[in-house]
Amino acid sequence: MGTASDRTPRGGGVIDDRQAEAIDALGEPIAYQGRSRWRILAALPADRRWAYFRDQLLARVATVLAVVCVIAFLACRILTPQAMPRLTVAIVDDALGSQDAAVLQTQVADALDLPEGRDGGVQVDADFRLDDAGLSKLQTMLAADEIDVIVAEPDAFARLAGYGYLRPLDEALDAGRADSLRNRFIDAAGFDDSEATDIDYDGSGKGDVAAYGLDLTDADGWDAYDSAASDAVLGLAQDSRNTDTARRLVDLLLNGTAGGTTGATATDPAE
Repeated sequence: MGTASDRTPRGGGVIDDRQAEAIDALGEPIAYQGRSRWRILAALPADRRWAYFRDQLLARVATVLAVVCVIAFLACRILTPQAMPRLTVAIVDDALGSQDAAVLQTQVADALDLPEGRDGGVQVDADFRLDDAGLSKLQTMLAADEIDVIVAEPDAFARLAGYGYLRPLDEALDAGRADSLRNRFIDAAGFDDSEATDIDYDGSGKGDVAAYGLDLTDADGWDAYDSAASDAVLGLAQDSRNTDTARRLVDLLLNGTAGGTTGATATDPAE
């Protein structure tokens, strides 16, 4: 058998080395038939193994390695799930600026002795809006029980209460905090789900009136931030998983202290 440079097809021209290797592979002795590709690879001369591996085995090996990596990644995620946030605060429609929200996040994390961020820590997110896109983000996170506290100005807060996103404070707060903070309670109409079977019925703001909001007017902890809305209202999310931590945030924003299990008395809001 001649060298690659000696091989000339009937149509004229010279074939290259790779084409020559393919022709040689087709001409392997009958002894290779019935063997696995790995046994053939082992039996080939050293100078021909790479070409055979590249053409016959490389794609298969790459596919197997990719599958193994995916399985290993999924196993790690299942066996070591990401820790849920210990406190997530949603700031709506710029009730607090993004820079102050970052400062608040750091200060709350320090006061509560928690890390910052979603991975088992404190997150204060000021990127919520009541337009379609922003409301969709809020709804998605609420549905996943990922929001604990919502802060907004009065009109926006009343709208959110009407959607059924908030818990009445008499349920969300312990008795000690509720009694000491009752002068700050703000009533709003909730969501009416009595006509849930009627797809055309909108129960927003048609439910029972209850104290869903906590007035942050003249609250020492809240007023410490320059961008804080002076008439902001705070509420606890309907399905919060971190109610105890949310209650301690209330103490921080009202009094500048993390408080205890019953909370500290708060300064009355300005008349």
